[in-house]
Amino acid sequence: MSSYFNCAAYEDVNTSIRLDDNVVFLALKVADKNADMHITLNLFKVRTLTKYLSIALTKINFADLLPEKHFGDLSDNVPLLQIV
Repeated sequence: MSSYFNCAAYEDVNTSIRLDDNVVFLALKVADKNADMHITLNLFKVRTLTKYLSIALTKINFADLLPEKHFGDLSDNVPLLQIV
């Protein structure tokens, strides 16, 4: 097991998500830094992660967020889900 910490909340992030043989590969790259992160998850772990991310998003009142508080962008360089 490894630990990695990089706060990319205010940075531009490029991502790719790939499904291959019931495994999801997630790659994140912070555009202005030499910071890449690659995560490989089985489908159960992806389901659990998306479940709790979805719950966390329901707690956010997006109407109260001010536009000037948003920094950075999230973009993908390949189709969102590339099935190999």
